[in-house]
Amino acid sequence: MGRLVEALGEADAGEPRVVLLTGEAGVGKTRLLDEFLAGAVGRARPTVVAVGACLELGAEGLPFAPFSAILRALAGTLGDDFDAAVGDRRRELAWISPTLATEPVVGPAPERAGLYESALRLLERAGEDRTLVIAFEDLHWADSATRELLAFLVRSLRRGRILLVGTLRADAMDRSHPMRRLVAELERIRSVTRVELGRLTLPQVERHLTGLLGETPSRTLTRQVFERSEGNAFFVEELAAGIRDGRLTDLSDTLRDLLLIRIEQLPEQARRVVRLAAVGGIGVEHRLLAEVAGLDPDTLETALRAAVSGHVLVSDANGEGYTFRHALVGEAALGDLLPGERTRMYAAFARAQDALVERGELSPHRDHVERRARYWTAAGRPAEALPASLTAAVAAADRYAFGEARELYERAIAMWDMVPDPEGSTGTTLAQVLDGAIVAARYDNSGDRELALLRHALDLVDEERDPLRAALLWTQRAKSLNRLGRGSGMVELEHAESLLQDRPDSIEYAGVALRSARAHFLEGHVREALRIARQVLEIARRLDDQDMVAGTLQALSWFLTGSGEPDETQALAYGREAVRVAEAARGGKPDTLIYVLGNWASVLEGVGRHEESVAALHRALELSRERGVVRNTGAFLLGNLAESLFSLGRWDEVARTVDDIREHNADGCATGHAERMLAMTRLVRGDIAEAATPLTHARESARGRHQEAQHRIPQSGAAIALARARGRRAEVAEILDAELRAGFGVGNQRFAFPLLIEAARAYADDEPTEAIRADLIRIRAAGAALARDCALDRLQARTLTAYLDRAEGTDTVDRWREVVAGWEATTQPYSTAQVQADLGAALVAAGERSAAAEVLGRAHETAVRLGTVPLRERIELLARRARLEPFGRAGAAPAAGRPAHQAGDLTPREQEVLRLLVDGRSNRGIAETLFISVKTASVHVSNILAKLEVATRGEAAALAHRMRLLDD
Repeated sequence: MGRLVEALGEADAGEPRVVLLTGEAGVGKTRLLDEFLAGAVGRARPTVVAVGACLELGAEGLPFAPFSAILRALAGTLGDDFDAAVGDRRRELAWISPTLATEPVVGPAPERAGLYESALRLLERAGEDRTLVIAFEDLHWADSATRELLAFLVRSLRRGRILLVGTLRADAMDRSHPMRRLVAELERIRSVTRVELGRLTLPQVERHLTGLLGETPSRTLTRQVFERSEGNAFFVEELAAGIRDGRLTDLSDTLRDLLLIRIEQLPEQARRVVRLAAVGGIGVEHRLLAEVAGLDPDTLETALRAAVSGHVLVSDANGEGYTFRHALVGEAALGDLLPGERTRMYAAFARAQDALVERGELSPHRDHVERRARYWTAAGRPAEALPASLTAAVAAADRYAFGEARELYERAIAMWDMVPDPEGSTGTTLAQVLDGAIVAARYDNSGDRELALLRHALDLVDEERDPLRAALLWTQRAKSLNRLGRGSGMVELEHAESLLQDRPDSIEYAGVALRSARAHFLEGHVREALRIARQVLEIARRLDDQDMVAGTLQALSWFLTGSGEPDETQALAYGREAVRVAEAARGGKPDTLIYVLGNWASVLEGVGRHEESVAALHRALELSRERGVVRNTGAFLLGNLAESLFSLGRWDEVARTVDDIREHNADGCATGHAERMLAMTRLVRGDIAEAATPLTHARESARGRHQEAQHRIPQSGAAIALARARGRRAEVAEILDAELRAGFGVGNQRFAFPLLIEAARAYADDEPTEAIRADLIRIRAAGAALARDCALDRLQARTLTAYLDRAEGTDTVDRWREVVAGWEATTQPYSTAQVQADLGAALVAAGERSAAAEVLGRAHETAVRLGTVPLRERIELLARRARLEPFGRAGAAPAAGRPAHQAGDLTPREQEVLRLLVDGRSNRGIAETLFISVKTASVHVSNILAKLEVATRGEAAALAHRMRLLDD
C-alpha cells in the first residue's frame, strides 16, 4: 500500500507512474487494489478511477478488452471533459471501445501507431486537470493487442497526472508466457515499479482471522490456519468460513473445487502422478514416485513437467523430489481419491520405500521412518503399522519433535489390540508405550492429552503388585492438574505417599515427597514444606542422585524466601549450590538444569536481583531450545522473564516476550501471567483502555481454574491499579475486600505488598471517609502480618506505611526520604521514580522548594526515559503548581509526549462539571445539580474530554484524581 500511495503522490505532481502488483493467486492483489482505489476516490484532490479487466480467452480472444472498459468508465465519469479530451480522435478510439462511436465504424482499421497515439493523447489531456488512476486487472490473461498498447503507453507517457496500476498472477505465467517477457522489459523503465506481494505472516494471519471472525482466535487455531493456508490470504478466508466452535473443519466445497481445477486441467498421466504425489506426502523423492508410478522415464518426466508448468508441483529445495506449490492442493487431491484407491496407493508407497531402501537406491533417514509408519497406518495394515509407529515415535522424541512423537504413540496405543501379539511384534509393553506418550504429551504442552493418557495408565496398573509405578503416575497426575489449574493435586500426592510407605528411602519416594513439599508450601504450610524438603535432601544425597539433590536445593531456596524467618543469605546459598549441582549433573535428566535455573530466577526476582534473574532465564531458554523442550518450559520461563524485565523498566522487551509466550500455546496460569504483565506495561505508559483488554483475558484464562496465591494476588493487584487509573474507587474497595477476606497466607508477601501499596495509593488520592478509614486499618493490619524475609520485603513494608500515612494525612518528609533512599538502591526505575515524586510532593508541602526541584527533576528524567505518561504528567503538574524550574516556567513545553494538563485550562463551570463527573454523575445528574439543561451538561463534558485529551468519562475522572486537578 505504501508503494502505491507514494506512486500516487508522484502522479499528483505531474509525473506519470506505473505500478505492477504481482503475486500468486489468492495472495491479495485484488483486495489491495480495491482498498487503494477506494482511498484514491475519497481524497480531497480531484481523482478519477477507471478499471478494466482482462478476460481468460487466450491471446486471440477479445482485443483491447480492458481498455474498452476503461474508456467507457472515463466517458461516463468525465462527460463533456472526456469529449473534449477525445477531440477529433473519436473514430480511431472507437476501434478500441465501440461504444464511443457516434455512427457505424466502417472501412479499414487505423494504423496501430495512430490508434495508440490517440489513446496516449486522450489520457494525457484527461490527466491535465485531475489525477487519473487507471487499473488493469489480471494482465496475465491480456490479449496481444492489450499488451502492445500497454507497452506503448508505459514507454510513451511523459506528462500528465496519471497512475497506471496492473495486477498479474505470477503462478499463471511460465517462462514462455509473453506477459512475463513484457514485464521484464517494462521493469527497466524508471517510471515502473514492480511490487511482489508475498504470503501473510503468522501475526498477519491472526489479524486477518480476527477481522473475519469478529474475535481474536486462539494461538492454536491461528497456527493451524497459517500452516494449512501457508499464508495465502484467500485460503485463510476460505478456511475461516469452515471454523466451528473454535476448530477447523474440512475444506469447504468451494475451496476444494477451486483447488482441484488446476489438477483437472492437466493431461491424464499428469493428473495420475499428482494424485500419487498427494499420497506420497508433502515432499516425495523422484525415485520413490517413479517406483510407485511404474511409468517409463520419458512418460513420467512429461507428466511431471506438465504438473510443474501448471503450478501444481514444484521441485523441492534439494532438487531430489517434488512438493505441492500449496499444501492445500495436495490435501484436496488426496481427499478426491476413492477410499479403496487411497488405501492401495498407501500400501504401494510403503512397499516401494522398503524396497528402495533395501536395494540401497534410497538413503534411509528419519523422514522415511515417520513416512513408513504413516503409509502402513493409512493402508489399514496394523500389523506393519504398529511397530513402524513406535519406531517413528522414539525417533521423533530423540530429535525433540514431541508433538509428532505424541501422535505416533497415541496411534500405536489405538492399534495395540488390533494386533495378535503386540508385545512380541514390538518388543515392548503397553505400559511402556503409555509412558512414552505421557512424556511426549508433557513436553508438547498437551495437558489434556497428558491427563487422558495418565488415566489410561492408572487404569492398567495394579497398585498392590506395582505400588512404585502407581505412585509415580499419581504424582505426575498431581503435577498436571496443578499446572493446568484443575486443582492443587494434594489428594493425588497423599495417595502416592501412602503407596510408598514401605519404601521411605527410595528415590521414587523422594520425588513424591518433594512434590508434596511444594504443594504444602503453596497451601501456606511453610514449616511442613521445609521439613519435608530437608528430609528429601538427606535421602537424595545418601542415594547420590544429583538431579534430585539439585531440585531439592532449589526448592529449599524458594521456601526460605517465603518462610517468615529472614534468612536471605541461606536461601541464596541453597540456590547457587542447586545451579552448581545441576551443572555437574547435566548428563542426567535433560530438564533438571532448566528447571533449577527457572526457579532460581524466580528467587532472584523475589529478592530484588532482577538483572541476575534475566541472565538465568536467558540461559534456561537457550538450553530449552537446544533440548527441544521449549514448548513445555518456554511459557514458564518467558513469564518469569517478563516480570523481571518489567521491574527493570525494559517495557518494550516485555511486550515482545508476551508475544513469544502466546506462541507456546501456554496453559491458563502462564497465559494469565503474560497478559497481566502486558496490562501493567500498558497501564504505566498511560494506555488505560488498551490495558483493560489483556487483563480481561487474564481473568478469563483463570475462570473455573484452581488459582494459586502466586497467580491470584498479582492479578488482583493489577485490577486495583487499573481501577485506580480509571478513578473507580468503589471497584478498588471491592477487589481489596475480596483479597483481604481470602487472605494472603504465608510466603506470599512478594505479591501481597504491591497489591496493598496500590490500594493505599488509591485511597491517598481521596479525602478520607469512614469507609476509607476502615479499609486503611485493614490494609495496615494485613501488611503488618506479612513476612519480611529479604531487604526488598522490608522496603515494600516501609513504602506501604508511607502511603498509609499519606492517606491518613500523617506522612512526613523524613519517612519519604527513607523510602526513596531504599528504592534508589534497587534496579527498579519506575518504582523509584514514583516514590521520588511522592517525596517531591512532601517537600513542596514542607516548603523545601530547592530539594523538591532536585528530586522531581530526577523523577521526571526517569519518567521521560521510560515513557510513562501518567507519572510524567503528575510530576510536571506538581512542579508547575509549585512554580519550580524548569517545569513551572510559564509557557514551558513538556519534555516529551502530549502536553501536561492544567486545571486552569477549564472554565469555572467546567471545573464544577468535572467534580460531578468524578463523583460518577450522569449528564442528567449533572444538569439537575447545576440547574442547566442536559444538552448543556453534555457540551461541558465534551469540552472537558477534549481539553484533558482523554476519550472517556472514566479516563477524565482518573486523570483528575491522578493529577489533583480539583485540589484547592
